[in-house]
Amino acid sequence: MSRRARAAFVFCLAGGFFANAATGETARKTIWDLVPGAPLAGQPAPNEYRAYACGARGGPPRRPLKSFADFASCAPEADGLHEVTFEYDDELEYIARARDLEREISLHAGTTEQGYPVVVSALFDAAGVLRGLRLVTDARPDYRRDVTEADTRRRENAHQFGAVLANRFGVDPAEDCKSSPPADGESAVGSVFVKLDCEKTDAAAHRRYLLSVRMLRKPGQSGRDPRQPSRLTSGQFESSARLEIYEAP
Repeated sequence: MSRRARAAFVFCLAGGFFANAATGETARKTIWDLVPGAPLAGQPAPNEYRAYACGARGGPPRRPLKSFADFASCAPEADGLHEVTFEYDDELEYIARARDLEREISLHAGTTEQGYPVVVSALFDAAGVLRGLRLVTDARPDYRRDVTEADTRRRENAHQFGAVLANRFGVDPAEDCKSSPPADGESAVGSVFVKLDCEKTDAAAHRRYLLSVRMLRKPGQSGRDPRQPSRLTSGQFESSARLEIYEAP
């Protein structure tokens, strides 16, 4: 096949991928394609994701892995489950950047959900059965600077993702959630203080959902520089949403 023919083939193939995405079909695998209760053989193929690593309870990745099959290399958490974090395939994003397609760049940018950058993890038991999923808004500062910047949500908006997740899984703030007051040293960000913890069991789906949402300043954080009160600080706050999904009887 000539270089021109190959280029035309890739162009048409990319167009097909984006057309599928536009009609609502999943163009790449996400955390929602994993199957809780199924063994490794029942999960998407290793090449559907990238950047496998031992997890840090939703924090930045630790030891790199080749695939989910290396889960036993990760130290178990208190409940005995091994956390493997991973990233979504970025092939479509690079195709979109090559074609300067701004909408598709944002649609396929990094590991994101509804435009929110996230850290996603799979939780395996000692037998290699997937027992849980973990999804946490990515707290690492402003992710990438490209010629065409993806239109992703900023860190200060991360707590708003909690409402998206609650709506998706039927978590009722009035019935399933508890709002806590500030602990010692915690304070609002401007007029906003959110410290919400939710738990819901869906008997029909055999799933238990744990959702935590935060928008606050931690002890020692301030909106103004204590050494120069006229100067505002930058980034001194927590804005986050965390969802964990486990099997339920």
